[in-house]
Amino acid sequence: MVERRPHPSGAGSRTLRPPSGAPRSAAGQPRADARAERPVRRPSSETRPGPRSASSARPRPSGRAAGSSAAPRSGGRPPSGGSRRRGTLRVPLAPSPRRLQALLVVVAIGLSLCGGRLLQLQGFDSSAYAARSTDLFTRTLPLLPSRGEIIDRNGTVLASTQPAVAVTADPTLTTKRAAEIAGVLSGYLDMTPAELMPLLTKQGTHFVYLKKKVPALTYSRLSTDLADRDIYGVFRESDPIRSYPAGSVGSSVVGFVGADGQGLAGLELGMNRELAGVEGTETFESSPNGYRIPLGGSKTTPAQNGVDVRLTLDSELQFMAERRLAQQVKATGSDSGFAITMDVTTGQVLVLANAPSFDSARPQAADAADRGNRAAQAPYEPGSVEKVLTSAALIDSGTTKPSTKVLIPDRLPSGGGLIKDHFEHGDLKLNMRGVVANSSNIGTALLTRQLDKQTLHDYLANFGLGRPTGIEVPGEASGILPSGSMTDSQRDQIAFGQALSVSGVQEAAAIAGIVNGGVYHPPTLVESATDAAGTVLPNPQDAPRRVVSESTSAAVRDLMGAVVDSENGVRNLALDAYTSGGKTGTAQRADTKCGCYNGYVTSYVGFAPRNDPRLLTYVVLTHPRKGDTGTAVATPVFKDIMDQALPRYSVVPDAPKTPAKPLPTTW
Repeated sequence: MVERRPHPSGAGSRTLRPPSGAPRSAAGQPRADARAERPVRRPSSETRPGPRSASSARPRPSGRAAGSSAAPRSGGRPPSGGSRRRGTLRVPLAPSPRRLQALLVVVAIGLSLCGGRLLQLQGFDSSAYAARSTDLFTRTLPLLPSRGEIIDRNGTVLASTQPAVAVTADPTLTTKRAAEIAGVLSGYLDMTPAELMPLLTKQGTHFVYLKKKVPALTYSRLSTDLADRDIYGVFRESDPIRSYPAGSVGSSVVGFVGADGQGLAGLELGMNRELAGVEGTETFESSPNGYRIPLGGSKTTPAQNGVDVRLTLDSELQFMAERRLAQQVKATGSDSGFAITMDVTTGQVLVLANAPSFDSARPQAADAADRGNRAAQAPYEPGSVEKVLTSAALIDSGTTKPSTKVLIPDRLPSGGGLIKDHFEHGDLKLNMRGVVANSSNIGTALLTRQLDKQTLHDYLANFGLGRPTGIEVPGEASGILPSGSMTDSQRDQIAFGQALSVSGVQEAAAIAGIVNGGVYHPPTLVESATDAAGTVLPNPQDAPRRVVSESTSAAVRDLMGAVVDSENGVRNLALDAYTSGGKTGTAQRADTKCGCYNGYVTSYVGFAPRNDPRLLTYVVLTHPRKGDTGTAVATPVFKDIMDQALPRYSVVPDAPKTPAKPLPTTW
């Protein structure tokens, strides 16, 4: 209820304010606690509110009435229990034209900003924004080529690619039904639901791999099962499986690939670029979540499949050689061994066996040392087999001939030490044929001292020592060949196969060239390569070269024939149906662990037929514990391989019913 106060007397009178600092009471007297306030307006009638008439309107004072006794204009608060009305704050507006002008200015500024941004987008940065838009709404996927096959000379598949996929999932689509999906997948992916659940419910990603290398047929059945259950969110990517149907056969040559399908060893590594092919691409318009837009634009660059490689290996002969070699390594307690069979007329390698070996499909199951190719990658001192190369250099240079006479003492001083033979003897009168037949280190050193050291080096280098042969095995060893400035004692040792190192492929290829009429054919494992269209690709090979004369070649074959015609040779080295020549080898084994010689490297190299060589086989066993000669350790493997290989390649037996009388070896 509003308190009523007397209306100011007189229509034109004004309520006088008390002086500043002197509050007044209702009677007009000053009051100590009074505060000046604005006068409170009241209704002119108590009974009912209504329009104010002219007579009841509150007069506006025009000035202060002097000496007026009327009650002053209320400046204090209403008494307790009452209320007062507050005045409404009114903000005056600018005239309408000014408001319109301000609005137009704001609109103009906004339009200017929009125009500037539009100019930037369409004029200056149009290309950048167009490219960004294209990136956001296009997706490019790789098209994987099919890796080429590796087959043997007869078409037997040694390595091939089987269709397979990597199974993936989008956790944003699989989380709700993860338990059900995991139960389905576990029956196809050989994974437990407990292994699958964290992948199917992974947060913050649209992509996870569930399992790789899943056969395509398995995924086809899985896809059908998921579709029948109306499950969405499991996808696939091409992830082919590299398979090796022959298992361990030729594995040291073929090699293997890694999880990414790239070659890691053997020809898979050495010819990885050719086998892998060229990846293609598929580009298509996609929605922001990555899915293809139906009827959207697309562009495809087809993948180029890898080439198929045909090897010179004979997988059946390789299988037999690997088994026989592994048996001999085990029987003799050797650390390892290898066997090489070559066609001397072409340089093609028919057998390149290693023991121990590995399965290309499971390389991780083998020791790292057994996953390589010792025949090409592990150099060693060849021992007395090197006498074949030394003899060729001596004869071809005109220094000696097979009938050259040598007086051989029981010991030969050399470099502060003594050279001895593997058998005890007094003075021996042997010709060069006898020196080789009896494998005399002393006799070989005495003959080689007649040859200039630089000339000896040049012959050995021309035979292929001291550098890779170029065979298609990655990591082929170069070996060590001392320079022409070698010491006298080095020359003595090199003559009988010490103080230098070779790889098995180097030594076999060198001897094959010497006995093949003196023409060296670089060893090779690749017969041809064919692209996806069936076109046979060029297979560049180093050209054959002459290393010795035909007469020298015949003379060396005579020396190697004398080895087989010797008493030991007839008993242990000769082939049953073929004439042959050969040379045993026993060299001290260099042990890198102790920096000393420890054990032996035993070997045998032989060829047949003697007068028209076709095949050569070289067998080496390292550090045998049972036996220490090439005759006892390596020759049995040589004979078994040649007995299979010669008739397999239609070589006509030529062994006479009555052996011819051997040529003289002494004087």
